[in-house]
Amino acid sequence: MSNPHQRLVKLGDMMGDGLHLEPDGKWIAREYKATLRELGIAIPRKNNTPQINERMTVRVKQVVCTQCGGALVQTRSGSKRARCASCPAKFKLLK
Repeated sequence: MSNPHQRLVKLGDMMGDGLHLEPDGKWIAREYKATLRELGIAIPRKNNTPQINERMTVRVKQVVCTQCGGALVQTRSGSKRARCASCPAKFKLLK
């Protein structure tokens, strides 16, 4: 396979031609981002999970389910969504 710099140029040319906007061209944008990460050019995502979890624990205690009045539980770590412990209702608690 070609080196990452050549691959980045090739994918950039394809994106310049608009091929990534076609129905089967989604892979081009994904590959471009992956190549940027591989080369160390892309800025890595900041991990805000601990801050989100702290805010969600407070928010979940403040809010109850609007449908059944049950307690809410965070869907998973780092998520801003909560689900009702009693019914299948889901809520977005943080913006």
